[in-house]
Amino acid sequence: MKHFFASALIYSLGWLAPAAHGMTLERQGSDLYATGPTVDPDFLAFKQAFAEGGIERLILVNAPGGDLWTGMQVARMVQDARIKTVVSGECMSACSLIFMAGQERAFGTGHLPRTTMVGIHGAHDLDTQRVNPAHMPQMYALYKQQLGDKFDKAVINQALYDITESGGFLRVRELQRNKEVDRIPYFCPSRQTMLKDCQKHIGKDALTLGIVTQETSEVLTLPPSMRTPLGFYGRQLPPASVDFRERGEALIDALCKDQWLCKTAANSTMDSYLTSNHNKALAMGWNKRGYGNSWGSDEPGSAMLRALYECNHAKNNPKLCRLVAVNDHELLPFYEQAANETTALLSSLKPPSAALEATEKVEPGSSSPQRLRLPDETTGMTPKGLDSIERWDTTDVVKALTGEPRPVLIDVMASGPMIPGALGFIHGGLAFEKAEQEAAYAARFRNMLQAAAPDLSQAVVFYCASSECWLSVNAAMRAQQLGYTQVKWYRGGLQAWTRAGLPSQPRLPVAVLY
Repeated sequence: MKHFFASALIYSLGWLAPAAHGMTLERQGSDLYATGPTVDPDFLAFKQAFAEGGIERLILVNAPGGDLWTGMQVARMVQDARIKTVVSGECMSACSLIFMAGQERAFGTGHLPRTTMVGIHGAHDLDTQRVNPAHMPQMYALYKQQLGDKFDKAVINQALYDITESGGFLRVRELQRNKEVDRIPYFCPSRQTMLKDCQKHIGKDALTLGIVTQETSEVLTLPPSMRTPLGFYGRQLPPASVDFRERGEALIDALCKDQWLCKTAANSTMDSYLTSNHNKALAMGWNKRGYGNSWGSDEPGSAMLRALYECNHAKNNPKLCRLVAVNDHELLPFYEQAANETTALLSSLKPPSAALEATEKVEPGSSSPQRLRLPDETTGMTPKGLDSIERWDTTDVVKALTGEPRPVLIDVMASGPMIPGALGFIHGGLAFEKAEQEAAYAARFRNMLQAAAPDLSQAVVFYCASSECWLSVNAAMRAQQLGYTQVKWYRGGLQAWTRAGLPSQPRLPVAVLY
């Protein structure tokens, strides 16, 4: 399954100020796992752990950074121990010093490939966050020593000296599980730098730069305390079913009635799911028969997206779908509960105050676009209006949702809460420069929109996070190109909705488009 994460700004935790709680260390056999910020007390904790001996791998799990002194001291311990270092998730700032001290270095599983990375930047003052060149030489020396003949002076100098504030980083992603385009290291001088304005080091990657010493990722079983908590878009999951087969058979009977072919296909899918290994998910068609199944993913979230995608885009049977289960935790009741709650929530809607309505209407904006925005262009102030597409504000949406017939409301975000009654189209507002990629995505978008709104004269409303999110602009323009005659664009999106004090619901995806 392809995963895409379009972000508004390049984010960073940088060099964190000392905190009461530093890294959490956990020993499993010859592996030492460490997660959290690097602060002063960690020096003694690592010293004790290494004194016990027998450590072969230090596995750094989502370590956002810390203070320079501790990072350098722990890095020297790692060098002396001549052990292997592995990264699962993000290893930023001070963590990169510790990671680079490994005699061998690798990425590891346990987190999504695009979020598994090493982040390198220069030192700065904790209080002012200003870059402090006086501390750079010791860092430079460590990187040069560890990178050996792969040391790229220009790249490391840029990472250390060219940041403009603490949020600037050189980011180097995992290799084995990422597409080639996502392996390219990129440097952003500040956290405010848009992704499209960051410098990409084309032709280089973590291996050619010497950041890692192997291309393959280490297969890890993270300690329970360091795993991503299993949930469903902010919801706590019910206990795993003791006998999910029995529940699955009941669902199949309800879906297929007495149709033999339907039951045969459904039982085959259920058997595949039940006999699969961990991190598995199952999806089924919504008001249309069909299934999607996924197993063996690095984490449950990937399995859910994959299962939903497979269900949505089955050959000759595109459809909206709902997730049935993940790792034997049932998910279908969440959809049923939300459907029951939606009517009551919509009946309680009240239009925003006159002051909020006025503020929303006069918010500045750019000119109407002539083309779809590419992934690195999807943030920044959207237009005040779109050519031939009606802009709606919060008052318009409230009026439409409390009247009849209700419009088809489509949320194109990947996370966060939703407006009651909306359909969640994850990655529903993308566009691509490569013709083949764009054509395939456009076909998936057309199929999902037709499944949601088969009548081209239906009112279809698109929204995303805020008036600075272009994903809904792209989606609305695509719908218009497909011949829909009543396309609406809710510019303010979820931010304007919640600012007006209106209710929302936890996310319930029915389609994954990428």
